[in-house]
Amino acid sequence: MVVKSRMSSAERRRQVLDVGLEVFGRHGYHQTSMSALAAEAGVTKPVLYQHFASKHDLFAEVLAETGDRLMRAIEASEVEETPRRRVEAGFRSFFRFFEEQPAAFDVLYGTSVAVDPDFRKDARRVRDTFAEYLTGLIRTVDHGSALAMAAGINGLSEGMIRHWMHGDDPRSAEEMAALAARLAWGGLESLT
Repeated sequence: MVVKSRMSSAERRRQVLDVGLEVFGRHGYHQTSMSALAAEAGVTKPVLYQHFASKHDLFAEVLAETGDRLMRAIEASEVEETPRRRVEAGFRSFFRFFEEQPAAFDVLYGTSVAVDPDFRKDARRVRDTFAEYLTGLIRTVDHGSALAMAAGINGLSEGMIRHWMHGDDPRSAEEMAALAARLAWGGLESLT
């Protein structure tokens, strides 16, 4: 007889967050119910509510955590020596992150973030953090100008990831990253 061990509270919470990312990514905020989340996680609704007071709270945490993981992945790419290689590595990390977790794209860039002011604020925090990261690569202009340019690069990234995730583009994450870096670098080259 195989005895199943119970998950700790932290393990169960982690499981619910992982399932939440997938389910919210697949169905969006409005189309996802707590019953569906509980069923996918293999728990009862009361267990789900032990960890999250509401669907809103669960989605907010999934959104914030996903944005934080994306930024950590991009920041971890900063081991390259030259600014151009850092830009290329950052784009590779960006595209690989979504290649490995396509549901993260729908959570961060899908229509669910428009549902609630808190969700919009969290999504904006992700964009702003990414823009601040990029300003560190732009050294020849004032911070405000660098931030405005970084917002443009952020828009470029979002547009390319939308094309790639929703299109029939069979390119790998590395190929898309190379294209994005090539496009961005043409404008960044004179600023670093």
